[in-house]
Amino acid sequence: MPQDIVFPLPFAPDVGADVDGARRRSLDWCRRQGLVTHPVDQERFLRWDIAGLMAAWVPRAAGDRLDLTVDAVVVATFLDDQFDGPLATQPHRVAASCRAFTDVIASGGVAPAGAGPLIGTFAQVWRRLADQASPAWLEETGRHWRWYLNAYAQEAGNRAQRRIPTRTEHFALRRRSGFVYAMLDLSQKAYGFEVPPHLYGDPTVRRMLDITADVVDTLNDVHSVEKEESRGDLHNLVLVIEHELGCDRDASVTEIQRLIHGWCEEFVALEETMRAGRPRCDAAVLAPLAACMRSAMSGYLLWSRACLRYSRLVPPGEPALVTDLLTERWS
Repeated sequence: MPQDIVFPLPFAPDVGADVDGARRRSLDWCRRQGLVTHPVDQERFLRWDIAGLMAAWVPRAAGDRLDLTVDAVVVATFLDDQFDGPLATQPHRVAASCRAFTDVIASGGVAPAGAGPLIGTFAQVWRRLADQASPAWLEETGRHWRWYLNAYAQEAGNRAQRRIPTRTEHFALRRRSGFVYAMLDLSQKAYGFEVPPHLYGDPTVRRMLDITADVVDTLNDVHSVEKEESRGDLHNLVLVIEHELGCDRDASVTEIQRLIHGWCEEFVALEETMRAGRPRCDAAVLAPLAACMRSAMSGYLLWSRACLRYSRLVPPGEPALVTDLLTERWS
């Protein structure tokens, strides 16, 4: 999909000054963790530029706070690519692999004996997320990570059946598989605030979070459609709309542009009213949360236009990563 398709978001992007430092530290960290040990994997990792994504996602973060957001998204991205090969159509094996990660959450950050490097790395990241976090915030971000992890088995089941979801089914699954809610938790961690549980149940806040997830996930679908199509993945809104409307690619993208425009208009209107009549303590949290959601949408779009993850595709039949990070031991 051409990266010059116009998506005029009403939010100006920014990139943090520590982006180059974060890139260097991220590669060094991945090497130390045993995630990048093969030249091919390193080259593909550099294409992702996760540090560049997070420097636009949380542009006011730097140093350790920025690094934690980068490291968490690196783990999620490596996991995604582990399921981009033979496991993609084996839901029971996918569920078993993801269970090891949910067990880490349940244990408070303890990796099982003999765990592969990705599980061990996630355990380290989880302990860093838990540091100085309230139990309520940790429970909420744990729930969002579990959404992401458990969605993989459902996707694998759909692939095995070659079943294209309806639009309603797509959004219900995509909001869990897209990882955006967990990434917005990372925004809070980077900026040192926490959204209290009662606000997650607030209809206005909930709708703004859903819009943010839908915008980011749908932009990702547009930019990744060739990658996913080449590997037989059906979980992409471009393909869902083509199937639903019986239309071609251009018409599907035009429909997506219409959807994103409407979501952004709704978001702006909701933001204008979200703090009205709120207690002062809630308003003090809602302002930075809204800013984080705007940065998420604009930052993702900025990153996706330059990222090579979706323009230099791994050849069909070739695993996304050379190294099996789920089962191999490392020292």
